[in-house]
Amino acid sequence: MAGSTKKIFKKGDLLIREGEQGDRAYVLESGSVEILIQRDGALIQIGTRGAGSIIGEMAMIDDRPRTATVRALEDCQVMEISRDDFSHRVDSADPILKMVMRVIMTRYRDMISRSQFVQIPTLSTTAAESTENNDELHKLAVSTIKIHHELKTALERNELVLYYQPIIDLQNMKIAGFEALMRWKHPERGMISPGVFIPVAEESGLIVDLSRWALDVSCDAVKSIRQAANPKLLSTAYPLSVSVNFSVKDFASGNFFNQVQSTLRDKGTDPSYIHLEITESLLMEAPGPAKEALEKCRQLGVSVSIDDFGTGYSSLSYLHFFPIDNLKIDQSFIRSMSKQPSSYMLVKSIIGLAHNMNMKVIAEGIETEEEASTIKGLGCEECQGFWFARPMPLEDALKFVQNWVPTKIA
Repeated sequence: MAGSTKKIFKKGDLLIREGEQGDRAYVLESGSVEILIQRDGALIQIGTRGAGSIIGEMAMIDDRPRTATVRALEDCQVMEISRDDFSHRVDSADPILKMVMRVIMTRYRDMISRSQFVQIPTLSTTAAESTENNDELHKLAVSTIKIHHELKTALERNELVLYYQPIIDLQNMKIAGFEALMRWKHPERGMISPGVFIPVAEESGLIVDLSRWALDVSCDAVKSIRQAANPKLLSTAYPLSVSVNFSVKDFASGNFFNQVQSTLRDKGTDPSYIHLEITESLLMEAPGPAKEALEKCRQLGVSVSIDDFGTGYSSLSYLHFFPIDNLKIDQSFIRSMSKQPSSYMLVKSIIGLAHNMNMKVIAEGIETEEEASTIKGLGCEECQGFWFARPMPLEDALKFVQNWVPTKIA
């Protein structure tokens, strides 16, 4: 078992000490141990364990201190399991199994806390706090499972929709395109934040189905937007396009390019009308499949953008390695430009770097005229943010491209 080692503990040795941080568990292969807690300066035995038992397993799910001391009653042979190895194995497990495992582990910790509360009255405060915290963890785990289950049928029920946020050409303040952003209109809970369901979709693998759906819908949307648009309001630098977000899971199957190509062909969509948005982490987690697929997409005529640049691995070495057309500067840097000189210089450096590598720069999160003016002065080509427009349903996007009044900035 990779990441696991055999260890021998002599009679009287401590395997685990109460209050210490734990990062490993033990499988007791032979011998026996006693479980002790310290109260009023004395160690009190609350149980024993024999061969086949798992000891210290709670260290696998959190960083909390050990809640008890474990001492060998006789010579013991154990198999030591590190948290890193456990996490790796859980991450590679079936997504439903992973979530169920979390619930089981959380309930188990809660059971231990309640057991200690009953046997040792002086633990009342600690046990109550532990139970409260574990109840919250349990609710989170159950909520995650429920969201995963409901998300599987959300597509069939037409609960998922795309909202579109305009991307503005800073040189003439005309419309350059839109970014498609996923939203979930739950029939009972209303609008669910992407920050809640996207991580669940990525963890479970459902993000692949969601991404394919988003690309399909975006192809229809860009056609409608282009047909409805007033040509005088559109940027002439680049074709009006819709940007679609993809995750590392989308590249894992190995047929990403084929999916993109077939969708564009079936929809009759010009490849230049669709942009792919990916994150820095995707390039680091799946560099081989990502590079190959993205190169084919670019050959097809689809542009590639790095989203939230600067918030991931912050590695510049891959910029010349991967086929990238645009860098999108994360909004956190934009918001701090006026307050922190270091942020201003960082944004300036990113723009200079991108231009030296023949990349276009798009600034995210523009909320004031000052931010738009500053970023324009630094040579940024395009931007998006609430100052121009919030993400909107397709019907509103169609009105936007008919009625947008270019805003003048200094």
